[in-house]
Amino acid sequence: MKASSRFWGTAVLLFLFITAVILGFHLAGLWAVVFLAAGAGITLGLVYFLAPSKSAPASPENSLPSVSSAHNNDVERDVYIPGRNFDEMLQRLGSNESMINVILNSMSEGVLLLNQADRIVLMNPSAEKILEMSEKDGLGRHYLEIVRHPVLADLLTESKNGGISSGEIEFMGKEERTFAVSVAAVRKNPELILGQIVVLSDITSMKRLMRMRTDFVANVSHELKTPLTAILGYVETLLEGAIDDKKNRGQFLKKISDQAQRLHALISDVLELSKIESGMFITSLEPMDLSEVASQVIEVLKAKWESKEIKIHQEIMPGTKVIAHQEGLFHVFENLLDNAIKYSPEKSEIRVFSKKLDDGRVEFSVEDHGSGIPPEAQSRVFERFFRVDASRSRAMGGTGLGLSIVKHLAEKMKGEVSLKSEEGVGSTFSLIFSGVVR
Repeated sequence: MKASSRFWGTAVLLFLFITAVILGFHLAGLWAVVFLAAGAGITLGLVYFLAPSKSAPASPENSLPSVSSAHNNDVERDVYIPGRNFDEMLQRLGSNESMINVILNSMSEGVLLLNQADRIVLMNPSAEKILEMSEKDGLGRHYLEIVRHPVLADLLTESKNGGISSGEIEFMGKEERTFAVSVAAVRKNPELILGQIVVLSDITSMKRLMRMRTDFVANVSHELKTPLTAILGYVETLLEGAIDDKKNRGQFLKKISDQAQRLHALISDVLELSKIESGMFITSLEPMDLSEVASQVIEVLKAKWESKEIKIHQEIMPGTKVIAHQEGLFHVFENLLDNAIKYSPEKSEIRVFSKKLDDGRVEFSVEDHGSGIPPEAQSRVFERFFRVDASRSRAMGGTGLGLSIVKHLAEKMKGEVSLKSEEGVGSTFSLIFSGVVR
């Protein structure tokens, strides 16, 4: 193995190892495992490149050329003079092609190697996908022709001053994507920079989850603040003398009780949603009798639908079975039927029915004759804290999490949820689960 090739291979792998370890210790959970595992794999490559060569003992011919020898040798000089003969640089890297390709081709991160003139001399397959360009088309081109982004330009400038520079870049293509970018200069000595390595890591999903978490915390804080403010207001009124007002104090206490119940419902739904998302709620799926679960839910909610004189038509055939989780299926039914009761007018009717699909799956639905949902809001009803009519929902004791819980439970049970609604006519929420083959 040529010493110059060994140097380049070592430089690339050393940079990737440091990047993987840094990201691993800054992230948590699965991402940490992924990055640290990548670091371990790259370490094996480093051992290979740093180990003494068995095929050729150390000698002046196999060592990296000095600066003076670079000036005395035209071939070596071409490699280190900016913008000249990047093909020769590739050829030197190519002597370690079998080992480098195995490592670089298996990486999910995009890797670019630039020469002194900031021209691309290496792209791995992931970089080709990220930049939507083949290595053949990218080699020899200035990086600004491929990625014209001020953040990358700044990172490349910073890395020449020493150390690893890092930042984030957003690519606007078919869809917006965010990448963590790390850049390091490859040096022969403190004074001579041979090129730079750029690593692109797709963090789009991570950023999306972070935004969702931030939004969720903000929404929860707002939802908790409202009932707490009301409770504090009524308590202060009582303490200031209203407690001696026999005529109105009962009303104040009733308001406190209502707000406390709303607070309890909200906290319960948040905890339930968190448990569902963690995977701790549903651990196994088994055949469940859909008719039995529906009857149990109808009985549990009997006081609510009877108080509005609503008729419930349970039309699911006995023995209709689906593959689901008992408690999860109960919660799905309960949330859907509870919503239907809340938004149905008095003395109306609600249907609970099912049908078997051609592919063997079973669809069950809850149909009401309420006010319906506007078309522009139908795609958002399963979002956390989304309410079509916020004031009406709060007045009815809704937390804004019921349908989000339904969606998450359905997904955990490998089911699908859908909605059909027409304003002034009513809504039908449907779920599809795997049926039981008899």
